[in-house]
Amino acid sequence: MTNHQIDTDSAQRSLSEHLDELQERRASLTKVPERGSGIGFGKRVGDGTTEAVSRLSEVSVVDSLNASIERVERALVKIEEGTYGRCDVCDAPIPTARLEAQPESAVCVEHAGR
Repeated sequence: MTNHQIDTDSAQRSLSEHLDELQERRASLTKVPERGSGIGFGKRVGDGTTEAVSRLSEVSVVDSLNASIERVERALVKIEEGTYGRCDVCDAPIPTARLEAQPESAVCVEHAGR
């Protein structure tokens, strides 16, 4: 399949499903604890360390999810604009194999490495 034969309908469905999954995962990580769940750090030295490390890890995961969501949303906008499959930086065609592996790609391999 060449770049001129990109199945944008299929890409749009796939990207939309992926976006829903990412947003659900982010929502589960960022939901407010139930009232009375009592997140605490314990009474002994070190009890809070595990909880703090866990929270930092969750923040990192949410940051990664946010970045993924932005990439997927950008790809969906490119489909609507008719620019899907072209690099945002140099306007060169993005190889179909790259789009099949990473449908959210908005830049060519050369610019992705920068």
